[in-house]
Amino acid sequence: MTMEATLLCKFLLLDLLVNFSIGNAKPYIEPQSIPSIRFLNWKEHESHCGGQHQSPINIESDTAIIANYPEFIFHKYDLIFPGRLENNGHTVELKIEEQGMGEELPFITGGGLTDRYNFVQLHFHWGQHLFGSEHRIDGEQYPAELHIVHYNSKYGSFNGALSHDDGLAVLGILIELQPRDNIAFRHLEQFDNIIDPSIANSDALRYSVPLSDLLPDQTDSFFRYNGSLTSGKCNEGVIWSIFDTPIAISERQLAKFRLLRDENGNELIENVRLTQLLHNRVVMYCPYSSPSSPLLPFSDTEFSPMEFPLN
Repeated sequence: MTMEATLLCKFLLLDLLVNFSIGNAKPYIEPQSIPSIRFLNWKEHESHCGGQHQSPINIESDTAIIANYPEFIFHKYDLIFPGRLENNGHTVELKIEEQGMGEELPFITGGGLTDRYNFVQLHFHWGQHLFGSEHRIDGEQYPAELHIVHYNSKYGSFNGALSHDDGLAVLGILIELQPRDNIAFRHLEQFDNIIDPSIANSDALRYSVPLSDLLPDQTDSFFRYNGSLTSGKCNEGVIWSIFDTPIAISERQLAKFRLLRDENGNELIENVRLTQLLHNRVVMYCPYSSPSSPLLPFSDTEFSPMEFPLN
């Protein structure tokens, strides 16, 4: 074999090996985009999860349309209620003991909502390292996220509200890290008795905190869009309000969430759903308090900033 033929064979062999390697290489996936296995096939298992108005989303602030919403009014958010923590296998929830409470449960009005929305529960989402929020703002993902869930009182109950476009209102609060503990969260770290839900999944809080202690300092500046629940059956008809001011906890406190386990004994180190396509929805942004503006319904039409009806 001539020198030229030998070199040609070596070149062809090298090219074959390179192409084989590239063809079988796994794509690089950033840590924050790797979902828990339980969230991968929701579209196949839950009919709502393949809908056109799903959550969470990545909020692009430069395309959000300015809206004139009044301030939120947080009724009875400053009161202390007997609470109970529950590990349901995919998150930890805080619920209020309703026995004998009557009309005393917290509720919200204002913020562009046209009805009264009663508190149901709050829960958390977290992940590994710094990637635990479900919603993102301009692609930025926070270490964790708090959801405060409410139902429209005119439908009588949470289950009664699920099938309505204005049935639920969820406050999304992004969580960042700080060196010191958040005092309010110290009372919510009572996870020792509910780490494994197959043994015990519920425990009464020894020290309750008012819901106002979990709100950001600035609540009259937020993003608004129509979406869905991010777990369970992914029911649509959720009015989302994502505050652009985060709250903060320490790394030690965040690590406590990762000690929780699911119903199969696996560590809940991540319970984040991937961001969903926006489709034809419009994201609004309220940067300040202003006169009341009606809640915008779902829309199948894409609006430009000049076309979108603000009143």
